[in-house]
Amino acid sequence: MSLDDQPLNDPRHTAVHEAGHAVIARVLTLMCGGASIVPDHEVGGAGHSITADPLECEAEWLKRGRLRHENAVWHARIITYMAGAESEVVILGSTQGGDGDDRYQIALMSEELTTGADWDRLEARLRAMTRTLIRRHRVLIERVADTLLAKGKLTAKQLDRLVGRSVNDVKVNAPTLLMMSRARRRPA
Repeated sequence: MSLDDQPLNDPRHTAVHEAGHAVIARVLTLMCGGASIVPDHEVGGAGHSITADPLECEAEWLKRGRLRHENAVWHARIITYMAGAESEVVILGSTQGGDGDDRYQIALMSEELTTGADWDRLEARLRAMTRTLIRRHRVLIERVADTLLAKGKLTAKQLDRLVGRSVNDVKVNAPTLLMMSRARRRPA
């Protein structure tokens, strides 16, 4: 079957889309929940992947001693939302076009950015970064997609194990916290 002949709600596309969100969010060490490709007829969704609120993600980074640029959480979440449709294009050659809500959420997040950057240029740059991450982590995305096709739903813990990454992989980068961490490890 050619890509053009695939049904509109092809389960493989949905699985790759949701796997793209789930894997890239974990690679970027955002707090994440589970993922599903079980259709939700009440809301009309073919599937979903959960990424925590930006303030929760930043709090987890800070709790682990990771200091990042003020827009980092927004960039990471935008890339994560872009990763669904971009995964379909990179891995399957096309998208089913089921990313309307993702695009809406991306537009809302772009309004939260604190820099005066030209959004069109920044969006193009973030999409290019997203495609690079997808190519780099394609095997993981395909593994998660195959597991979603087999099981329908995956918990956060199952996804963390499959991907091998989570918010728990955040490393300390704040100089004073690094010194304190090293001092605690040194024998007295």
